[in-house]
Amino acid sequence: MVHPILSDRRYLLIYFLVWVIAAAILGLFLYHFYQAPAVLAIADAFLFTLMYSILGLGLWYTVRFSKMEEGSFYSLLINHLTAVSITLVTWLSMGYFSLVSIPYINEGYPAFFNNTLIWRILFGLVCYILLMQVYYVVLYYLNYRDKILRETELRTSVKTAELNALKAQINPHFLFNSLNSISSLTVSEPAKAQEMVLKLSDFLRATLRDPETGTREFREELDTVSRYLDIEKIRFGERLSVVLDITKKCLEARLPSMILQPLAENAIVHGLGQSLDAVRLRIRADCFHGYLKVQFENNYDPESPPKKGNGLGLSNIAQRLKLSYGRDDLMTLSDINGIFRITLNFPQV
Repeated sequence: MVHPILSDRRYLLIYFLVWVIAAAILGLFLYHFYQAPAVLAIADAFLFTLMYSILGLGLWYTVRFSKMEEGSFYSLLINHLTAVSITLVTWLSMGYFSLVSIPYINEGYPAFFNNTLIWRILFGLVCYILLMQVYYVVLYYLNYRDKILRETELRTSVKTAELNALKAQINPHFLFNSLNSISSLTVSEPAKAQEMVLKLSDFLRATLRDPETGTREFREELDTVSRYLDIEKIRFGERLSVVLDITKKCLEARLPSMILQPLAENAIVHGLGQSLDAVRLRIRADCFHGYLKVQFENNYDPESPPKKGNGLGLSNIAQRLKLSYGRDDLMTLSDINGIFRITLNFPQV
């Protein structure tokens, strides 16, 4: 931890300005109460406060390496008593021998020094106590700031780890369903199975280009969804139709990567999985009031038995939105008259 005063010139200037004020007070005290000559009062006050200011900079390390929360009260008290004793002895000795070495002042100075010794000791004690208070406040502020930074870094690390874990769950989930689709076509339609393998390879290659920031432009995310839908169109043929209603100005909006593909997968699994009817998947996107609004809508047969599943895709999306934006109101679901609709809102900050 760097010295809080020496690390910034502004703080160092303020520090010495405070000592200049202290020197003026000490000089006036010696001049008025002890009738010291003006030159002696000024020289004495200036030299003693200058030396204490230099020693005071070193007192930071007394606080830095003897924290109140570490060790007992008595050990802390002993440390400070030792520090203040050494400081006062060093300070008084340096000041005394410096002043008696000046020819104009040395005559009669020892007697003057002895007469004012008790006040000098009190002055030194007060300065020590004030410095310790300032240093402890600074130390606790720095520790608090470091703690906040560490907690922020920890939350970011945990958040990143959770997001990575969620994405790792989504990709195998999709891959499992895609391989099942290829398996079903291998015997009946080998040519389509081969085409599907190529498109799956193309899709997976695209998903590997996941940005380090965890977000990408909507145009890239839409392209990934289109690759996935191309794979499913091979499997379901005319039973699956896709309608895109995209506002062009939204293509540069940003959103978490690989967050839309599970919505398309959900529409196909629950729309086509238990019914022979055709399903139309409509994808809408618009931008307004600082949000990218994306909506997936598909029809399904309400009378068909529900598709069994663990809801992993939608729960992961809800969790990713909460982790990415700190909100849990960005995804809404509706199911009206055989139309299932999922709406996501992505803040653009």
